[in-house]
Amino acid sequence: MPSLTLTAAIGLALASTSVAASELVVLSAGAVKAALAESAAQWQKRGTHTVKASFAPAGELRKRLAAREFADVLVIPVENLAMLERDGVIVPGTRHDLGMVATAAAVKKGAPVPDVSTIEGLRKALLEAKSVTYMDPKIGTSGRNFDEGVLPKLGIRDEVRAKTVFGEGGYIAEKVARGEVDIAFHNVTEILPVQGVTIAGLLPKELQQPIVYSGVVMSGAKDPAAARALLDYMVSPEGRKPFLDRGFTAP
Repeated sequence: MPSLTLTAAIGLALASTSVAASELVVLSAGAVKAALAESAAQWQKRGTHTVKASFAPAGELRKRLAAREFADVLVIPVENLAMLERDGVIVPGTRHDLGMVATAAAVKKGAPVPDVSTIEGLRKALLEAKSVTYMDPKIGTSGRNFDEGVLPKLGIRDEVRAKTVFGEGGYIAEKVARGEVDIAFHNVTEILPVQGVTIAGLLPKELQQPIVYSGVVMSGAKDPAAARALLDYMVSPEGRKPFLDRGFTAP
């Protein structure tokens, strides 16, 4: 998905100061977009750094990192950190867990709302839906969890895949809002901002694979101290509040 820079929300606080602001570059998974934007905007009012962030699915982030894209701070699902530390991409000991998110289902506003709170209810909803969307498992963590974890446990992977329109990034529930797809399965944090849909509920507890999103300082950061300061703020009570307000839980 195209990079989205936080210019309006994260550039104004220091624009009039006589001290030139240094730019801190953040490369982040899309699931934390809205929360990170607000938290970073609050943090930059405290100092002399602005924040420039771009967002993409985890699979795309890995490709960009492999191509040696630079950033000061990286926010990515925690499962990726061991490999990135081994490869020297991130600074060991700088992990900050920002929030944990569960998978939910969404249907078009006004449509019948299926019961997805039980295994049988979820199976029924998936079989009855004419079309389904979830993140392409090759690029999105939530999609991989759903495709390789949930569907095989339900025993209907082939049937569902045959009518699935894979999401490639962004708010894939917008396909449901536009009437293109019957039901979406995505991080609840990426469904809540979408207008025109109703959240049917979270997947059953026994099928959930919550994703923890973590921030780390990247090797070669221009200002490691400022990068750490941003991460420290985002896990403070004030800095984490935007995450909790948008469907994350504390990890």
